[in-house]
Amino acid sequence: MVPANITDSISGGVPLSVDFKSPQDYVIFIFQIVFATWSMTIKLYVVARVQLARDPPSAEKESKKESLRIIIFVVITFLVLWCPSFVNIIIRFIGVGGLTFRNEATNLFAIMARFNAVCTPSVYIWGSPALREAMVKNVWGRVCPRCKRR
Repeated sequence: MVPANITDSISGGVPLSVDFKSPQDYVIFIFQIVFATWSMTIKLYVVARVQLARDPPSAEKESKKESLRIIIFVVITFLVLWCPSFVNIIIRFIGVGGLTFRNEATNLFAIMARFNAVCTPSVYIWGSPALREAMVKNVWGRVCPRCKRR
């Protein structure tokens, strides 16, 4: 489903505002986002597994396997942290209840969604020795000069 009315777009491609004719349109749009993320992750996993099975054993193959695991973990983390918020929004738009919060500071679902922004770079740093070494050298080396010498 395409949103009913896309206005104020930048270069005709990126919508700045989307008007939905009914709450059901919004619910369907959220389902499409979650389903697209889920299905693309499964497709990526299947294609990458087939490609890795064709490659002969090597250090590069192990590196690719590790990268695939990291990407899958990041997507699963995204879904786990954002789905409660999506479900609550859907329940509220349907009108059968849902949780309302006084502000964003007390909204547990919003906090979980924002926590995703912290988790994603942390997972990449944790899973990639080369990225971790570069971060220690370039970031922490400037903050703490003694860390750079290690």
